[in-house]
Amino acid sequence: MNNRRSFYFLWVSQMMANGGDVLYIVGLIQLVYVSSGSVLTLTLIPLTITFSRLVGSFLTPLLLHRFPLRQILLFSMVGKIIFLSAVFFSKEESILWILILVSVIAFLDGWATPIRQAMLPELVGKSDLPKVNSLVAISDNTINLVSWPIGAFFVALFSGGTLLLVTIGLYIFAWMLTYGIKAIPHAKTEVQSLFQQLSGGWKYSFSVKPIRNILLLDTLTAFAGAVWISAILYVYVDEVLEKSTAWWGYINAFYSGGFLIGGYLFAKLMRVPAHLIIGAGCFLTSLLTVWFLFPHYASIALVISLFLGVFGQLQLIAQLTVMQTQTDTDQLGHVFSVQSVLVTGAFGFATLMFGWIAESFGIENAFYFSALLSLGAGVFAFSKKNTLMYVINN
Repeated sequence: MNNRRSFYFLWVSQMMANGGDVLYIVGLIQLVYVSSGSVLTLTLIPLTITFSRLVGSFLTPLLLHRFPLRQILLFSMVGKIIFLSAVFFSKEESILWILILVSVIAFLDGWATPIRQAMLPELVGKSDLPKVNSLVAISDNTINLVSWPIGAFFVALFSGGTLLLVTIGLYIFAWMLTYGIKAIPHAKTEVQSLFQQLSGGWKYSFSVKPIRNILLLDTLTAFAGAVWISAILYVYVDEVLEKSTAWWGYINAFYSGGFLIGGYLFAKLMRVPAHLIIGAGCFLTSLLTVWFLFPHYASIALVISLFLGVFGQLQLIAQLTVMQTQTDTDQLGHVFSVQSVLVTGAFGFATLMFGWIAESFGIENAFYFSALLSLGAGVFAFSKKNTLMYVINN
């Protein structure tokens, strides 16, 4: 690795921040529900977060032209500390004011993911990216899997407000660790118009075939994956499995466990061509999605969920690695900003669409449509196999 010490600081700081992101949402949901007693009001939280994060990602290129990557990450984290503190001190205020503060936090969070993905190739070198992406994926999913039950435990023992304080502490710790990351030199560029700054990354991304193909695959994957949102799974458990709501949690747990296994397996499959991992992941996801509708036994649905997580994670890491290794260093931040906008937008739109399909035509048709999208992504991956490859020579 080029900067092993800096990578570990980035890795640990982002684990702390990601854990905090989950915990504060758990605490916020409890506070809002106790205050309003409205389930409809609760749905405004994920909608607000999704839209604001999309806007933040879209505007990230304006920062890339002006500030080094580490400085942008520090700005984001300081802002999240300030505005989450404001949420804590105004938790008794109106829901509208809290949603405005949450919107700002999500907007700042929209910078973090593309910046982290852009920093990894700079810190570890392209030859180590497959291994590092596997490690980061495992840790991200472990944090996500552990944070939800920990958050629920804290809320049950104390309150949502206490959980917000814990999250603020995690954010402060993550912010301090970020100073341990070696500053990546920032190349000064000539001043461009606002339109050029915002559109430059999009023009570059869609002019380079490998990147364009990965972005299309990412968008299709995000669209198809929206069928696994909690609301649709809740209906699936009730109508297909005919089980209690506890099985809703079991399915999510097995799916997350599959993501952990997939992250570990990718480190062992780095020599397998990328298009094979991506294409096979799409095809197998399509088949398993259809099988998910006819599990015969509820326990089989859990096994299917596990394998869906495994193949989905393998596919996502392979796509990420192709993008990182095929992108020019000075364009990494711009490309991942584009990716974040496309994936967030596709998932948000698909969430509404799958909800409408399930409501109007039945939950089975929602899963069939998702399977069809995954199948189409697999066909596309194999048709573009000459562009879907890792470039790991430094």
